[in-house]
Amino acid sequence: MYEETVINTRPDREIRKKIITPGDYSLVPYEDSRCKITISEIQCKNEAGECEIEVESLIFSSTFDGNVLIGDSDSFIDKDFELILQQMCCGETCNAIMVYRDNLGALAKEIKCKIELREVMEEQLISDWGWERLYEASLYHKEKGVELVKQKRICEAFRRFNKALKMLIAIEPIDPEQIKEDKVKEMVDLKVKLYNNLAHCQLQYNECDAALQLCNKALSYHSDNAKALYRRCLAYSGLNMYEEAWVDIQNALKHDPNDKVIQHKVNMLRPVVEKRKQEYSNVIKKMFG
Repeated sequence: MYEETVINTRPDREIRKKIITPGDYSLVPYEDSRCKITISEIQCKNEAGECEIEVESLIFSSTFDGNVLIGDSDSFIDKDFELILQQMCCGETCNAIMVYRDNLGALAKEIKCKIELREVMEEQLISDWGWERLYEASLYHKEKGVELVKQKRICEAFRRFNKALKMLIAIEPIDPEQIKEDKVKEMVDLKVKLYNNLAHCQLQYNECDAALQLCNKALSYHSDNAKALYRRCLAYSGLNMYEEAWVDIQNALKHDPNDKVIQHKVNMLRPVVEKRKQEYSNVIKKMFG
């Protein structure tokens, strides 16, 4: 008889499983493994009784086709489900339970199900990927992140952009004998976009210091990038560094004079800067009048 094991635990969450039928211990899913699974006997409840599973979950949706790529989930429930799969062996069947509690300790959601890991298709380790595959993966995660931003799922988008950036960095140092100059330029452009997108995500949570550093990295590649200048302006404004913000927004407008968002920020920032200049002028007059 197999005992229930705790896969992950913290005050607001606990993930457990109990083996029904063991599998092949030599074949276990890891990052980027492709798994074929069957889920059955699904139950979900909270303090009030039966409830719906997270709407953003793909694994527990009616359209799920039984295929899971480890590391490719965005919903927090699907990511927790992946943790269970990574503790299973190919051919194994288990009962799984995911418990979530709110800040007061009340049951927010409890999901129970039976999982059969029917097949595990091992992929090449990321450390062994060639630059072409790393670049394609970076583009893939960047596009996924853009879609998540459109859905206002900023935390998930940040994770995708960060993963895309890691894929690009893994290509470095770039060998000019292997990668042509035009492709190197594309990679640099993509890196700038990723730094900009990460900065956008940080600004949504008023993390202005982090956004400022990301914009600086983008501008270290393209000093005239209007989007990076605009977002650094937002970061400076959030840090009450209005003179620096004014310089950036003027430069952004110079490089993209038809951008209405930039024009709007100029109009918002102008009276603030003029007021601060006037206040400074008044102080100087009092000191040396």
